[in-house]
Amino acid sequence: MLRKLFLIGTAVITAVLATHLLLNTLQTAVAAAPTNTLVLYDGALGGTPDTQNFEYAAVNPVFPFPPAQATQTYSPALGLTILDTTPEISDLAGYAITPTLAPTLSRQAGFRLDFSVRINSETHNNNNRAGFSITMLAEDLLGIEIAFWENEIWAQEGGNPPTLFTHAEGVVYDTTTDIVDYELEIVESSYRLSANGVPVLSGPLRDYTAWEPPFPFIPDPYEQPNLIALSDNTSSAQGEIWIAYAAITTDTTPLVNVQPVSLTVSETVGTAVLDVQLSHTSTFTVTVGYETVAGTAVPGTDYTPISGTLTFTPGVISQSVAIPILDNTLDEPDREFTLTIADPTFARLGQSSAIITIQDDDEIIVDPLMEIYLPLVVRP
Repeated sequence: MLRKLFLIGTAVITAVLATHLLLNTLQTAVAAAPTNTLVLYDGALGGTPDTQNFEYAAVNPVFPFPPAQATQTYSPALGLTILDTTPEISDLAGYAITPTLAPTLSRQAGFRLDFSVRINSETHNNNNRAGFSITMLAEDLLGIEIAFWENEIWAQEGGNPPTLFTHAEGVVYDTTTDIVDYELEIVESSYRLSANGVPVLSGPLRDYTAWEPPFPFIPDPYEQPNLIALSDNTSSAQGEIWIAYAAITTDTTPLVNVQPVSLTVSETVGTAVLDVQLSHTSTFTVTVGYETVAGTAVPGTDYTPISGTLTFTPGVISQSVAIPILDNTLDEPDREFTLTIADPTFARLGQSSAIITIQDDDEIIVDPLMEIYLPLVVRP
C-alpha cells in the first residue's frame, strides 16, 4: 500500500523540489519584456533554464535515495537544453518557475504557456505515467497536467483516487520528429493545447489537490498557486527532452466591447447598426449575450426590441447587431434606448453598453389658410 501511494505521490516531486528546496539558488534572470509576457527560458541566449527564470532539481526517490543520474546539458550547436532522465528510470528531474517571479495566473483573465520542445525519446512502464509533463496551475489551484509520449499527448485526470493521475483525454501526435512550438492556454474552466498553431487537445481543468505526499517532509506541489513546471515527474517513466523556449503570458482573454459608445440616427433610417468587437482574436469560441433596454424611446413604437447571443469562432474579431428603427408621425422630442452586452464566455466585458438616440423628423403643420378670430367684446 505504501509503495502504491508512493508511486502516485511521485507525480511532480521534481516541481516541488525545484520550487521549494532550491529557493536560495542564485538566478541570472532574463529581463521580462515590457508586456504581459515573461520569458522563462530562451535557448538562443545560452545556458540551461536554471540560469534564467527556472529552477532545476533532480532526485531519485527510491530508498536508499541514491544520487540522481539525470542530467541537463546545454547544446550550443542546437541552441537548447537536453534534459535526460534515461540513465535511471526512477530519477525525477525538471524545472519550475522561480516562485518570486511567478505572475498571478488568473483563469478569468486567462494565461498561456508557450514552449518549444522535442521528445527525443520516451519510455514508460505504467500507462498512467509519462517521461515528460507540463504542469500549470492557476492562483486558485485549478489547472492541467499534460503528459507527452513519443506518439501521444494526453491529460492527467484530477479528482480523487483511484482515478486521480490516470490517463484522461489524449490525441495521437508524433512528438519526436522536430522541435514543436506548443501553446497551452487556460481560460475560465478550460484548457487548449495547440501545436505549431493548430489546436490538438482541449478539455476541462482539473483539481489535483486530493493528492497527499507519502511522507510529511515532501511538500505538495498541487497546493502551490501559479505553478509552471516542465519535468519528468515520475519514477515510472524516462525520457530525453530537448527544451528550446518557454514563456508565460497573462491577460490572454480578450475584452468584448460594443462600438460606438453612442449613435444618433434619424427615425427614417430603418436600421441602427452597432459593432461588437473583441480586443484580440481568441483560440476559444467566445459568446456574449445582447439585448435592447428601453429608455425614453418606446419599444414597438420607436424601435423593435431585440435580444440574442453572438458567437465568435476562433479568428473572428467583430460582429454586427442591427436594430430596426420605426418611423411614426408623432411629433415628439428625440428618444433614447440602450444596447447592452452581458454574460461573455471565454472573454471579459469591456464597453458593455451603447446609447442609441432617435431623432424625430415630424413637425406640427399649420394650414396657412386657417385664420383665427377673437370675438369683439364691447363694454359700456
